[in-house]
Amino acid sequence: MPRKTPSYRSRAGYDQALVTLTDSVTKQRRDYWLGLYGSPESRELYHRLLREWEANGRRLPEPPEAVGPGGAEPAGITIAEMVHAYWAWAKSMRYCQAELSKLKVGGRLLRRFYGSTPAAAFGPKKMRLLREEMVRGDLSEDPPRQPWARPYVNAQVRRLRSVFKWAAGQEMIPAAVYDQLRMMEPLKLGRTEAHEPAPVTPVPMEMVEAIKPYVSRQVWALIQLQLHTGARGGELCGLRPIDLNMDNDAGVWTCTPTEHKTAHRGKHRTIYFGPQAQAVIRPFLQDRPVNAYLFSPAEAEAERQEARHARRRTPASCGNRVGSNRRERPAKAAGDHYTAASYGRAIQYACDEAFPPPEELARAKVPARGRKKRAMRWETEQEWKARLGPAKWEKLKAWRREHRWHPHQLRHAAGTRIRREFGLEAAQIALGHSSALITDAVYAERDLTKVMEVMKKIG
Repeated sequence: MPRKTPSYRSRAGYDQALVTLTDSVTKQRRDYWLGLYGSPESRELYHRLLREWEANGRRLPEPPEAVGPGGAEPAGITIAEMVHAYWAWAKSMRYCQAELSKLKVGGRLLRRFYGSTPAAAFGPKKMRLLREEMVRGDLSEDPPRQPWARPYVNAQVRRLRSVFKWAAGQEMIPAAVYDQLRMMEPLKLGRTEAHEPAPVTPVPMEMVEAIKPYVSRQVWALIQLQLHTGARGGELCGLRPIDLNMDNDAGVWTCTPTEHKTAHRGKHRTIYFGPQAQAVIRPFLQDRPVNAYLFSPAEAEAERQEARHARRRTPASCGNRVGSNRRERPAKAAGDHYTAASYGRAIQYACDEAFPPPEELARAKVPARGRKKRAMRWETEQEWKARLGPAKWEKLKAWRREHRWHPHQLRHAAGTRIRREFGLEAAQIALGHSSALITDAVYAERDLTKVMEVMKKIG
């Protein structure tokens, strides 16, 4: 049975927050005052005290000085202010969306535990405590924060360290702060509690074909292009006619995207489109401005509405007129081009449709409140989770993991096929790697059939 976490609470008759911790050896109990109850500073101190207590084997930590709204201002810029300034700079530098998303996750965790701490007072000891929190995770959060894998923890520490490097370059903090953080050693394989990530494997083609009826023609085109070119999904989502170099004597179209994963490192990326990929693109080139995106969610939604109207059985003189029940300003509107995230979600939704869970785990319909009798609606995810209970909900999550795949697996599938048929160098160039070592170790699965043939003869 898991041990109960000490609660954040207020003392009766006071407006001050406190937490009571117990020493695991002496069994001594001590109250720690955190500051004004409900303030962000008191909650930050509460989480920090718990992590220091856990990291020290549940021995009582030294009482910290709570910083309240009416307390003394910290010396120099705080970590929250530094992270906010770096975030504004990173967005102006037009980092790729994936890098910004990871930076946002790491920055949020840093601000949560040390937001009011002076940036000049942050050192390797605090960074190690934060790293242990990354490894441990927190399932009590909403949504639960799962423990991070070792390579991801190391990468997030490097990102946070780059925040302090930038701040030192802007003369916001002393350079010694960054120099001390550089002394931290990364987590080593087999020498840490952090788990290793599962390797990304090529997606089976039968799983790809199974979702075809449940995706738009735009998403299906992106899937085919990834299989034909080995490009990343984000590199193809923003494709426009003006980006294509079709004047090539070799009969191969090329594209040199300005924004890609390694653009900020000065790397160049070229995507090659052969005859099969060209056949996928050509229908989207017709009557399209040269600067318009080829694959548009807005067009996909319009086509879906047209197909839905064509299947309508109610006469046009009865029921709702076309467009009469649409909002002028919807909360969510389809964009002019897919992003890596929206493209991945479209595949995820299609996998759920193509591979529905067993009836005992499936989402159910419940009576809807309204004027119509016997009206039904789908239960919300919260209702669904409450009805299944923890055990069945874990079974549903396991089912989804086994029956879902993501766009990056298409890149691995393309890399494996190119390497098997044309060799490692061709796979390296197609995937855009500066070193064949990455292609060999990560992206292209080894073809073991040749080894089997050799061993049959000499083994």
